[in-house]
Amino acid sequence: MPNTSTYRYWLVTSWLLLLTTLFSARAQTTTYNAVVAQDGSGNFRTVQAAINAAPDNGTTLYTIFIKKGRYREKITVPATKPFLQLVGENVANTVLTYNDGASTPLPGGGTIGTQNSASFTVNANDFSALNLTFENSYGDGTQAVAVLVNADRAAFRNCRFLGNQDTLYTKGNGTPRHYFRDCYVDGNVDFIFGSSIGVFENCVVYAKSRTTAGSSFITAANTPAGQAAGYVFRKTRFPANTGATQYALGRPWQNSTGSSPLANNKTVLINSRLSASIRPEGWVTWDAGTDVSLITYGEFRSRYFGGQLVPVAQRVAWSKQLAVADTAAYLTSTLFGTWNPAAIAGFGTATAPPDIAVANLKAEKGATTSTISWNTSWPQAQITYELFRSVNRAAATKVGELTAATDTTVNFQLTDAVPPSGSAYYYFVRAAKTGQTPHVTDSVLVSSVPALTVTGSLGAFTQYAGGPSAAQSYTVAGENLTAPVLITPPAGYEVSANGTTWSTSANSLSLAPTAGVLAATTVSVRLNAAAVGSYAGSISHTSTGAVAVTAAVTGTATNQQQVVSVVLQQWPLTVSAADDAAVRSAAVTASTPTLKRLFVSNGTTVATVPAYSAAFGQALGVTSNGDGSWGTASGGPGGTPSRRFYEQFTVTAAAGQAVRLDSLLLTAGFYNTSSNTKLAVVYSRSNFTADSTDVTGGTGPGGALAASANGAFATPIALANQINGLTNRYRLALNGGTGINLTAGQTLTVRLYFSCGSSSPGRYALLQNVVVKGNRTTTTGTLAARQLALAAFPNPTTGQLTLSHPAAPTGATVSVFAFDGRLVARFQSRPGTTATPLNVAELAAGHYLVRYASGTGHRTAVIVKE
Repeated sequence: MPNTSTYRYWLVTSWLLLLTTLFSARAQTTTYNAVVAQDGSGNFRTVQAAINAAPDNGTTLYTIFIKKGRYREKITVPATKPFLQLVGENVANTVLTYNDGASTPLPGGGTIGTQNSASFTVNANDFSALNLTFENSYGDGTQAVAVLVNADRAAFRNCRFLGNQDTLYTKGNGTPRHYFRDCYVDGNVDFIFGSSIGVFENCVVYAKSRTTAGSSFITAANTPAGQAAGYVFRKTRFPANTGATQYALGRPWQNSTGSSPLANNKTVLINSRLSASIRPEGWVTWDAGTDVSLITYGEFRSRYFGGQLVPVAQRVAWSKQLAVADTAAYLTSTLFGTWNPAAIAGFGTATAPPDIAVANLKAEKGATTSTISWNTSWPQAQITYELFRSVNRAAATKVGELTAATDTTVNFQLTDAVPPSGSAYYYFVRAAKTGQTPHVTDSVLVSSVPALTVTGSLGAFTQYAGGPSAAQSYTVAGENLTAPVLITPPAGYEVSANGTTWSTSANSLSLAPTAGVLAATTVSVRLNAAAVGSYAGSISHTSTGAVAVTAAVTGTATNQQQVVSVVLQQWPLTVSAADDAAVRSAAVTASTPTLKRLFVSNGTTVATVPAYSAAFGQALGVTSNGDGSWGTASGGPGGTPSRRFYEQFTVTAAAGQAVRLDSLLLTAGFYNTSSNTKLAVVYSRSNFTADSTDVTGGTGPGGALAASANGAFATPIALANQINGLTNRYRLALNGGTGINLTAGQTLTVRLYFSCGSSSPGRYALLQNVVVKGNRTTTTGTLAARQLALAAFPNPTTGQLTLSHPAAPTGATVSVFAFDGRLVARFQSRPGTTATPLNVAELAAGHYLVRYASGTGHRTAVIVKE
């Protein structure tokens, strides 16, 4: 006798398959211009191919029927394909999906940006869609658009829009009009945003629980001045989420500090139902620069799901409670003029019972039980939700069942025991109701299989005479572990979890998990070989039952002394663009950077950010009026670095001198935005006529830069929003740290490329304290060897020491630098003396470079402050 639950599952599944097939046959009794089917039973296998085959510049409706399936395509409806209509076989089972995020890198450098992250883009007027799910499956963490509507007269009925941040983006030229009827939209940050007139009628807007505590925002309209309306929600439901995330109904995009002109943001709710997930104040400003007099945020008779009116006493004072007479301005016929969405095929019929469609199925594993949760897109009473579990994606057993008692129940969850150690469970939900097409979801995984992950890569190591190499680091993590993680380096290398105790190939580092979990742990690595030579291999990571993972290492041990790098040239950029003559080495010449299609701040668009300042350094944009714009509409690069926009620095070896340049240090950020704010650094010894080399990594405020954001043109650094002043310091290696050698008169040209995805002014690129480090490789011929001696004692010191040097001429100085290039102290040597007392008691403990400079040259030494 077979397992009863399993047998019943297969029996009912067969019946559902027959029902779906019959539904499909009925759905196709309508004549369509084209049919898309992944199994080859239609005219096309992909949606994009069917769109491409549609006639250009049509004047009548062209329909494409899409059979059920999950179509992973990045789809665009070109502007040349008006009057196109897509019809899905079933909204729950016909899914158009892709997974680009705004931070997704482009092959030629930079990132995609918000607009180009869209899974589905409409650029043609008179577009319509029915019975389709549009999804961006990128996940959380950045803007990721499911649908971008960039056209006029677009209509959607019985469609779903699934995403997280920026799910649905509506815009277009002129006054674009968009209509959504009987639709479902979900997300977690500004997930309905844009400038169009968008009417949502009888829809469900589901604001998800966020993974972090706090609050968020549903809409972000940037309605232009003079437009009658922005977003209008009529008879729309805003259900509660499953957690504690509270949502504002809207916030005013581009009505903020630095935006010009300010948007006249408009969003209203009419006869809509709200839940306790909506914040009592209802609406919020963007920042202190928001002009609330330009905002129209209003409601007419908002009610709770139980029917009682929502109390509005705590609503922000500048929002409106609409009167009956006010609602006439928001009728569809008033807003859309001669365009009548009800005249579109499929839109004129009365609202049918909603479809069954499950969303946001997820599984969270606990110590002994797993919680499987989901929500329904359109709540209905008497939908039965059955939870099935499989260990091999084939035979499935029902482990739980729920039935919705009312048509207001949205969120559901069931629990199950965690899988035994070494195994995994797959769960899916089947939702069904008599007389309706059921929905069987994709599966989610709960695993008890031990697993290890290693994040980060290691550059080449160099071990000089007298000690181990500098350490590099990566992270290791694990889950479902039943034994410690053993980390074993190859011969010659050492690893450590604390930077003090080092393990070798003969003595593995052991990391113990807590309750089966090894939290992300930083592992330091160094080369400490006993003999000169090359050392390559892999660090192994093992734990009982887990697949072993490795991290590659390569390096060289040499008997040479390490060359000490010092500051050769520095541009503070706090008062002007000139370099600091007091810091500049005698081995290089003075220089001032030049701007190519970049302009310093006018000091008025954002009064606190002038062209040069101690807080923000140099402030840059792409418009000659200095307003800090970067968008393509302003002639800038937008969110992708362009070789046409850069700041150029030059370092030239002085006459009779030769230098080695090994690193570039700088402090950088952007003001009031982190939208695709990037920095790439490229250098050349021929002024870019015969060579061009990217930087290939270094360190930032969070440690080693990731390979995907290491400063190269194709993988630029992601710069942070630094609205309170610049703090993020970056050190970038030249030629992998080996350095660039310049002979007398040779010049190294360095170009810094910035990008920013925000289209608002006042988004300044900020740059401060640019430093080039290295060392002089020749000495002045008139200096005797004894004159070059430099010694410090006592060393280490707790505060007082004496620096021994050649007889000091008038003007000789002693400078103390931190290893990131900052000048932290300066002393004057008395003429004729051979020793200068130094008081470094105020410095933090650590290593410092001491530089003695006179009119004939300079020497450096390393001191240690304890």
